[in-house]
Amino acid sequence: MTPRERMTVALERGVPDRVPVFLRDLTLGLDVAGLGTPEVCAGAFDAELSARSVVAAQRELGHDAVVGSIQYCGMEVEMLGGEVMFPPYGIPSVIRAPFDSPEKVDDAELPDASRDAPLSNIVRSYGLVDRRIGREVAILGNVEGPLTKAGILRGLDTLALDMVSDPDVFLKTVRFSVDLTKDLCSALCRAGVNTAMFVAAATDNPDILGGEVFERHTLPGLRAVVDTVRKEGLPTVFHPHGLFSSGPGSALLEASLDTGIVGFQFAEGNDLVEAKRRWGGQTCIMGGVNAFTTLLLGPLEAIRAETRRYLEGCMDGGGYVMMCSCSLHRGMPLDHVKEMVMTCASQGEYGRTRSGDGGPPPGQGGRWTTCPACGHHYDLIGGRGLACLGCPSAIGGCGMTRCPRCDEEAPIDRGASTWLSSLLRRHRAQYGRASFR
Repeated sequence: MTPRERMTVALERGVPDRVPVFLRDLTLGLDVAGLGTPEVCAGAFDAELSARSVVAAQRELGHDAVVGSIQYCGMEVEMLGGEVMFPPYGIPSVIRAPFDSPEKVDDAELPDASRDAPLSNIVRSYGLVDRRIGREVAILGNVEGPLTKAGILRGLDTLALDMVSDPDVFLKTVRFSVDLTKDLCSALCRAGVNTAMFVAAATDNPDILGGEVFERHTLPGLRAVVDTVRKEGLPTVFHPHGLFSSGPGSALLEASLDTGIVGFQFAEGNDLVEAKRRWGGQTCIMGGVNAFTTLLLGPLEAIRAETRRYLEGCMDGGGYVMMCSCSLHRGMPLDHVKEMVMTCASQGEYGRTRSGDGGPPPGQGGRWTTCPACGHHYDLIGGRGLACLGCPSAIGGCGMTRCPRCDEEAPIDRGASTWLSSLLRRHRAQYGRASFR
């Protein structure tokens, strides 16, 4: 199965050969290619260097899906009259919003994403990436959510004040942002997006502007993007920040699903296992390792462990894409990213034993099982090492394991039991502990 096929099957809530990885690396490729930020991003934008960076990162890291261009928040800012700072080896940032007065909102004209630079060259990068790796690798478009884009163009604090004191300016800014995004989506789909459109919505966050604003403005804008992308023959996935796996956000998540999205990426702080249980039958669950703590700081064993935990909790039955909690930019340690990708590739296979350190011998039982009572798919190490902790039989060849979720016992075969008992004895001996307590 090619990476593109793997990603497509997962987004359709099917079971691919293994869990696909989508890094949503927006500027990380510049580190792989050894290029300065202004060299690619400043001015008219260099489509060729951008495409080289995207392809170089995919070849180096081995992820299944890419964004077809180096991207950053504020790609349209300069062409609309604002200012962006391009640090030599940092991430571009907006230093003056283009709509810094109400009059500029009224006078603004939509740029042509296919003709006007730098947008046109970002679109061109997608085409170059598609021609070079698009037959095998999934290419997703990357655009901002309605309030996220409006906050970039007007300034988020100013936009929030507009919402209270000048609703007309607020609505005009949001409408402009949605129209701008729709035009860009169409251009990207026609240039090189071959799998899905990704709507990144960090400030379409109920914790910032409130759930009512999310319902009244984010969701209609999202629906407009979904409809635009669907006309181009492609699906849309959504990534707002905020808590959606529990509490009031759950209702907003369900309303988001009603817009027609096929995937939902959860940011940090959400319970992906609970999300898979509740909504895995309705949408592809996307997310995983915390980008701001685990992936950035490491060490490698912590990255491996967190990756395995998300696989254990979310991959059962398909419909899961391994991602980080947010986008990746330059400065993220490449060896950390590669460790996550490699762990997912080795531990995220469907239909065969996942080979960990010292796994059970071939033909003598798999490493994973499913609880007959609650349906939880769990690693036998978790069942025997956690739920059975302290039981003398755990190291004595017991033919049972215990579900870490509901405590139900289930039989395992002799080979797996022998392997687990030996593993637990060796592990406790490393710490000078008795075989059981």
